[in-house]
Amino acid sequence: MNNTKIHKEERLERYLRKQSWLLYLITFTVAGTLYFGIYLAMLLFHQGHYWSLLISGLLAHSFFVITMHDGAHKSITKTNFDYTIMNFCAGLIVLPLYTELFKKYHLLHHANTNTDNDPLWNTFKEKMFVKNRILYAILQCLPFVFNLYVILKRSPNHADKSKGKAIKINLWQVALSFAVAIAVIILFKPGLLFVLGSFTVMTTLGAIRYWGEHMGIDKGKESNTHWFPLGMGIGNHDVHHKHPGYSWLTLTIGLLFRNMDTNPLKSTYRLFFRKDFRHYKDNN
Repeated sequence: MNNTKIHKEERLERYLRKQSWLLYLITFTVAGTLYFGIYLAMLLFHQGHYWSLLISGLLAHSFFVITMHDGAHKSITKTNFDYTIMNFCAGLIVLPLYTELFKKYHLLHHANTNTDNDPLWNTFKEKMFVKNRILYAILQCLPFVFNLYVILKRSPNHADKSKGKAIKINLWQVALSFAVAIAVIILFKPGLLFVLGSFTVMTTLGAIRYWGEHMGIDKGKESNTHWFPLGMGIGNHDVHHKHPGYSWLTLTIGLLFRNMDTNPLKSTYRLFFRKDFRHYKDNN
């Protein structure tokens, strides 16, 4: 990797940490704007404009990245309060419990990337990909079901061999998330179809993004740097894996100085039509 480009992101991250108020202001302003956009999409959906699910799912995906993904990495305040932010925001999009599970297994993914102990790419998932890519792609796009099954399928012995600290589910945080979700349902009445439809779009975007992050046709790579719509810097994935504590804003700005390895259309095409398209675990 180009050390000069990493240095630019290091300098930016240090600046943002020294001016933490600026990072907080931008993060919560953007998060609030995204959430308001989801609310407007909900109003359109209730008026019969069902295409608004595409907007709500996209905005929810972006909202997830800057609040829940960064919260799991403690990349917002660099304190445990990030877990509270993460679960509060999960409740706002009616996604309680999932984010605590996401935190646990996403951090294990970072500690065991491209190994047999990576919880996001285990033997079960790999065999399905090799045997039937179409079925794999369909299941990957179902709202959370496939990833939850993959996670729960892990045996205790398998988990014990993973690198990284044991991460427990915080029941108080789960309770907070449920309380916020219940309040949102009572106050805004999003409706089951809107919630499930938004989650379907959000999960599909997450699946396509994963294909761009950890899969490709190149040899000797660990991950890709790629463009993604409203990706909030998550496409700066090679840097993210080497420096998981960098904020979404650092990664977003840093992405402007990097060459792109792929994009969603290219990754999806290669998944279905290139036999040499594979998970980068095979490079190790």
